[in-house]
Amino acid sequence: MSRRRRSDAPHRLPSSYLALLVGQTISLLGSNVTMLALPLTAITLLDAGPAQAGLLLACGRAPCLFVSLFAGVIVDRLPLRRILLTANLVMAVTLATIPLCASLGHLGMVQLYVTTVLVGIAAVIADVAYLACIPTVLDRSQLVRAQSSLEFSQATAMAAGPLLAGWLINAFSAPTAILADSVSFLLAAALLSLVPMRAASCSAAPSSTVLVQMAEGLASVFGNPVLRAATLATGTFIFWLNAYSAAFLLHLTRNLEFDSRIVGMVLGIGALGGVVGAAGSPWAGRTFGLGPVLMTGLAVSAAGMSLGGLLTAPWWAAVACVALSQFILWIGQGLYHVQQVPIRYGLVPQHLQGRVNASIRCVVWGLGSLGALVGGAAAAATSLRTMLLASSVLGTASILWIWRSPLRRMHSLHL
Repeated sequence: MSRRRRSDAPHRLPSSYLALLVGQTISLLGSNVTMLALPLTAITLLDAGPAQAGLLLACGRAPCLFVSLFAGVIVDRLPLRRILLTANLVMAVTLATIPLCASLGHLGMVQLYVTTVLVGIAAVIADVAYLACIPTVLDRSQLVRAQSSLEFSQATAMAAGPLLAGWLINAFSAPTAILADSVSFLLAAALLSLVPMRAASCSAAPSSTVLVQMAEGLASVFGNPVLRAATLATGTFIFWLNAYSAAFLLHLTRNLEFDSRIVGMVLGIGALGGVVGAAGSPWAGRTFGLGPVLMTGLAVSAAGMSLGGLLTAPWWAAVACVALSQFILWIGQGLYHVQQVPIRYGLVPQHLQGRVNASIRCVVWGLGSLGALVGGAAAAATSLRTMLLASSVLGTASILWIWRSPLRRMHSLHL
């Protein structure tokens, strides 16, 4: 990829980034359909319980723990277009097997677990490659604004995806809804031809082993106190968010008896909070500073989580409470991620971007997979509502990593 021309207006994002963003948005929309349709397939068609739902969620997160570091080495060595194209095609074909097997009457939990792992592996590699693309087409002064546009895109997909999923599941079936995600990855792959891609950087010395390169990525993350604090804060919150998520859909479908349309509606309405948070985060960062906004985002997110299991009756109040819970949760996440992600862009040289992004994903989403297992097991041992409340309270512990680091007093990274 080439950097934008100096003659471009400084406030404009380059067309190469916008083309990349469109493809990412399409695949995100499809992924958010599957995020609802896949667990509902397990719950409604295969009668999955809390432990099985937690394991299914963990299967999607586990590749981040076991594959991320190797993915970073791949991204720093191979052409980004080839990586993204291959990953999108693998995800499209793998997901298409779910509606195919369902139509033949051969769908089971084992296939859902295996499919989720395979898609997770491809998604990890694709996400690391996508993040490595961004600083090659943007000036540092544009990174926060670009991240805001990405968060806005993600929040929009999170709002529209569940609504679309609810309609598809109600009109057809949960496995059929997953087919929409398969198609979205094919469209994203087709759009890659419009994005100028850089060749492989080949920055690592030929004699450097894969393990040494992985270690360099981890050292870059944990050797910097600011990057270390942001990574551990994110990882701690994601651990408890995934513990919460393991019980959340079961709470909606079993305790509250929401059908797929209502589930999609409340999640879609709630996800609009991410749009609000992403839109307001750049202003908040300039006004209050980087550290305070990060801590506020985590606190707001935990507060939103705590409302998820608050009301169960009357029905209309339960619907409103869940929608408000999700709205507040994703306002906080929008505020947080717009400020958090550019930290690595500002502190890490380009030749290490792939490995650093991979190391962070390994820590954060590796903890997420463990959180899903903990949440599923705890919900089975206690109750769904107990797990929702406990995980929201414990999620506030993530703030301590920032409070005890230099990040707390930082106003900006001068990006």
